[in-house]
Amino acid sequence: MRAYQTLNSVLRLSTAIGLATVMASTAYAQEAEPAEAAQSSDAGLTDIVVTATKTTGNLQDTAAAITSVTGDTLVAQGVVDIRGVQNLVPSVRFQPQNAATEIYLRGVGSTIDLPNIESPTSLNFNGIYIPREVSAMPFFDMQGVEVLPGPQGTLYGRGSLGGIVNASFARPTNSNEGAVLAEVGNFSLIHGSAMVNFAASPELAVRFAADYTYRDGYQKSGASSADDFAGRLSLDYKPNDTVGLYIWGQYVKRSGDSTNPVTIGVDPVTGAYSPGRFLRSNPWDDTRTPAMLALPANPNLPPPVAPSALPTSGETFLTGAELTIDLGGATITYIPSYMRAHVDVDYFFGAYQTDKSDRARQWTQELRLAGDVGPVEYLAGLYAYRIKTSGTFNVAGFPVADVDANRLKGYAIFGEAKINATDALSFTLGGRVSWDDRDGRGSYTGFEGGNFVVGVPYSYQRDFNHADFKVAVQYEVNPDINLYAAIQSGYQPGTFNTYRDRPGVTNAIAPAKLLAYTAGIKTRSLDNRLQINSEFFYYNYSDLFASAYNSVLNTTQTFNAQKVEIYGNQLDILFKVTPNDQLSLNVGYLHARNKRFFLPDGSANFNGLQLQYAPDWTVGASYYHDFELAGGSYIRAFVNSRFESAFYSDYSHVPGGRQSSYTKTDASITYYSADESWSIGAWIKNIEDEAVLAATAVGSGSPLQAFGATTNLEPPRTYGLRASVKF
Repeated sequence: MRAYQTLNSVLRLSTAIGLATVMASTAYAQEAEPAEAAQSSDAGLTDIVVTATKTTGNLQDTAAAITSVTGDTLVAQGVVDIRGVQNLVPSVRFQPQNAATEIYLRGVGSTIDLPNIESPTSLNFNGIYIPREVSAMPFFDMQGVEVLPGPQGTLYGRGSLGGIVNASFARPTNSNEGAVLAEVGNFSLIHGSAMVNFAASPELAVRFAADYTYRDGYQKSGASSADDFAGRLSLDYKPNDTVGLYIWGQYVKRSGDSTNPVTIGVDPVTGAYSPGRFLRSNPWDDTRTPAMLALPANPNLPPPVAPSALPTSGETFLTGAELTIDLGGATITYIPSYMRAHVDVDYFFGAYQTDKSDRARQWTQELRLAGDVGPVEYLAGLYAYRIKTSGTFNVAGFPVADVDANRLKGYAIFGEAKINATDALSFTLGGRVSWDDRDGRGSYTGFEGGNFVVGVPYSYQRDFNHADFKVAVQYEVNPDINLYAAIQSGYQPGTFNTYRDRPGVTNAIAPAKLLAYTAGIKTRSLDNRLQINSEFFYYNYSDLFASAYNSVLNTTQTFNAQKVEIYGNQLDILFKVTPNDQLSLNVGYLHARNKRFFLPDGSANFNGLQLQYAPDWTVGASYYHDFELAGGSYIRAFVNSRFESAFYSDYSHVPGGRQSSYTKTDASITYYSADESWSIGAWIKNIEDEAVLAATAVGSGSPLQAFGATTNLEPPRTYGLRASVKF
């Protein structure tokens, strides 16, 4: 059966690549664009254009600590989804949670993937908010990714309390070209992407891209495999110099077998707490011996059973557009979108068969006017959205959470004005007024006031009105030194827990708010070969969401952490040592602590504890060297390593959920032809084969151990070959 599946996957991939190759071969041959940071007679660093602030500008002139990764870099480093970007950005974690992805920026994120708990950090595709249920969509034919930490309340509103990640697709161009990429690797990896671009007329360009991944499971049972397809069609229409219309649609189908969370912190023989220990010597071995299954287990659940690989099924359709009208001195931009998705995930949570189902629909609209009047550059906009989600989460047949409906809708007015007082000094004033409405309903099964209840209905309805602001100053000391400072606020609408209100107990979760202070410096020196950027930040959060699933009590609940303090520094260094050598170094220091956090019933407080997934230190370093060959071709040797200090994976610091400090390293070597029209190379990821905790639950149900944890793991060591061709 496995051989048949592999052959079937090869045939599907070959068909997709063959079709794209035939289509691309009809296009005119184009001279390849030089890859980012490729060998050049210019020994200096290239300028990076960013759009995360909803305007186009130079990274060094933008008063924010934006990390920008181009599409070429994503391909060269083998980044195939948002999770792979984690190794390139300091003080972030983009970690797998089966079909979803947890996004933590500077210690702020959410570990509960229920429909009623949106992440306080937002992922956007082409400027459109993407719900967490579909955040694991593949990256292919990308323009690039930008990460902007800290509150973005004025420009992005709700869901951006901790920052934003903007991913952009490559747009159609007025050229006839194509590209094919193919990879093979361990775990029977077969991965291919193909793109073809047509200039249908001087006014209309059409682009088609597709991506397919097949992979055996990372886990011993065969779990954590992939059989995924994605396709995208986009059109760019410019009938004249003043009007532009960009329309795109993307379809993603996810198959394969889900990831089985494994037990950590438990002795496999006695069931006692054992720090950092997995049940098997291979952390990705999710199987259980009869002796392990015979150890004491959760008495409120059926007997544990041996884990096996269970399927994932999901489909996502996402479409959007961008209409721009140049008014001469001002530009109107209109961005509508629609998304529909369903994800059904069956897996073993430790030794208990689990199923999770999510449904989501979303409509968004954004209208912006940007321009300048004298020394003032302005941006003003309107935003409206509507989201409908639902979902269930059952462990061993026990309904942990049931959300029949979660509806969130709202609109906002926002704007920013940059006042250029002098050629060197500018001030930015911004504001946003938001109106949000949420209602939800479902049923609850569990203990209520000491009694066990089944299927008790609950409901929730709240309206939220909020105003955010931003005040910033920027001073250009000289063309190579830029100073900035800002004060801004952020906000996340309140939500609900999945049980009913009763006397003395409310299911309401209060809105989260933030006041943030930042100051930074951006510099370039040594004939434009050395870039050093540094940002200091201080965040004062009130009522930040804190969530956890407890696998011993079989409950999930979200609380408000009354006061959270986060401060630190992000240092980014880029050094073009020679025209053929480049060093990148980023260092993040993050002091993220609860100042005041106690449970409503007074049963526990977590004052002074480090926030979950918030290591104090993150250090990333990469280096490449180009070996020049005769005729203009070259070989690039690249290495990237990331260090993280210890952190906890839940807000209560259960001992089993502690991740010790670790280092992970990736490397590649690639041959590029003289015109960069084709390449071939080898790559390896996680050379150390380090087992790093990802989405984690409190405790272990089997063996029963309150001090243990049940966790997803980041991928083990992987390696393979990659080839690409441009037409």
